[in-house]
Amino acid sequence: MFENMEPTQILLWGGGLLGLAFGLLGQSSRFCFRQAVAEGFEGKRAGQLRAWLIATLVAIAATQAVVYLFELDLAESAYWVKSLPLVALILGGLMFGVGMMIARGCAGRQIVLAATGNLRSLIVIITIALSGYMTMRGLLAPVRQSLEGLVQLPFAHPDVMHSSVALFGLEAETVQTAVIAIAALLALILISRSFVLRDKIYLSLSALVIGGLIAGGWYVTGVIGFDEFEPTRLESLTFVAPGGNAMQFLMIYTGTTANFGIMLIGGVIAGSFLSALVRRELKLQSFSEPKEMLRYLAGGVLMGSGAVMAIGCSIGQGLSGISTLSFASIISVSAIVAGAKIGHWIMHRETQRQTKLAAAE
Repeated sequence: MFENMEPTQILLWGGGLLGLAFGLLGQSSRFCFRQAVAEGFEGKRAGQLRAWLIATLVAIAATQAVVYLFELDLAESAYWVKSLPLVALILGGLMFGVGMMIARGCAGRQIVLAATGNLRSLIVIITIALSGYMTMRGLLAPVRQSLEGLVQLPFAHPDVMHSSVALFGLEAETVQTAVIAIAALLALILISRSFVLRDKIYLSLSALVIGGLIAGGWYVTGVIGFDEFEPTRLESLTFVAPGGNAMQFLMIYTGTTANFGIMLIGGVIAGSFLSALVRRELKLQSFSEPKEMLRYLAGGVLMGSGAVMAIGCSIGQGLSGISTLSFASIISVSAIVAGAKIGHWIMHRETQRQTKLAAAE
């Protein structure tokens, strides 16, 4: 399909097709990071946490296989940072985690839901895009830059694998092969468990494919879509920065061009819409009261600004970043989970308060 295309066209088609697949699977399987961490906090076994672990392990195994086979340099990605902006990573992750819980969905999930007619999610993704872009290049950029400069933690090697090679004197290929094998084996065990228990099989298989999409993103931007004369950043699936770029693209179409990330967003919207259409799940949904809208808006602001400071969202860092075994990604995702715990507590307290008020009435 891509043989006769220019690299720029490959990036656009690749981003669109990867987004289409993510949208189809995300809508039909209900794949959701927020729900996964909520299950973990509540001790439930509804399949989302297992699905997220499967997607993460497959993303790691498949990405490292692509790196090994095609000699990709992940230092060209945003995730390999040799001097970690520790305060920005942690604060941004905490903000994103809280926002994800109070808005009831991460950035990727909100895009999927908005395409099905969920007006709450539409408001959230617009808010995420605006606050994210303001933090990248707008009014809040000086604040972000100040936070990034507060504490810089230097690393000789920005990822776990190369640090292990240097620390223990191992062969890089040996360590990489071991990482691929262990991650693939653990993913296979979790998928097999779904079949044995006959529990959420479609969700687990969807997670398997979603993990593969992460490696697909690296392959498209780093191999078949790479142009040595006009190089672009090596990237995979992420939604906050591309969301801001997509909004700018819609506003000044004649003064800019589409890219991998913008087409990714468009593909997710198309895929989710098609899935909901076929499944007859298109439905307009909105806020029940003004207070609920304020909570969703706050969640969108926290996610947009937080993701930029944390160098990614729950997909950007949680799958794409983690697949590179980056220390920055490990710190960011840990902070996102900690923030989600705070957000989960806030929502739990609010539910209790509403229950008491209903009982009093």
